[in-house]
Amino acid sequence: MWQLITGSMHDAEPATTAALREFAEETGLTPAQAWVLPFVNTFFVASTDTVHASPCFAVEVGEDATPKLSHEHQLYEWCILEEACNRLVWPGQKEEIRIVNDYIVGGREASRLLKLSL
Repeated sequence: MWQLITGSMHDAEPATTAALREFAEETGLTPAQAWVLPFVNTFFVASTDTVHASPCFAVEVGEDATPKLSHEHQLYEWCILEEACNRLVWPGQKEEIRIVNDYIVGGREASRLLKLSL
């Protein structure tokens, strides 16, 4: 199944710290820039009867960046927006990359306002 990087926070770990840690653990890469997205992905897990609210983040890496995947992943591929949307399973993740494209890649004012200090 194709999906974005996901993960959980450790005890008392800030969400931003968790996102950057998960990114590093799962890809072996260091972000050049990072943003918090104006979107919270929500989903229901029937087996635990819980609703989850997950903040979303985006990172930029250099053009020559090559991920070193963790044991959690088998493959990666750099895709254009349409191809990525076609591959992703979860609607929230499709919305996340559309927001990245519109607000971050598109260079809207929100890109500057949402940028994180690394």
